[in-house]
Amino acid sequence: MIGLSPRIKIFRGENVEKSIQKWSIYGFLISLALSVLFVDNKVITHFDGGYTTEYVPVYDYFVSIIRYSVIGAFIGLFVGWRLGKRINRAN
Repeated sequence: MIGLSPRIKIFRGENVEKSIQKWSIYGFLISLALSVLFVDNKVITHFDGGYTTEYVPVYDYFVSIIRYSVIGAFIGLFVGWRLGKRINRAN
């Protein structure tokens, strides 16, 4: 194996592992950004001719954002696993 470029000879597990790590971080960060944008921090209720606004406690808001981010990380983990297998199969 002397003389082969490191780009050509990649150990089977290393390539898939790096892909899984990278895509799980991407999934976490993307879903974190999307959850900050789209998760409501207030509840608006309608009553007789008016509205009232109640804000969600910070702890509950933070937990819901982290929950969606972890779900996104698992989705990214699955995507990274599939792409890693595809790249590994091509090599």
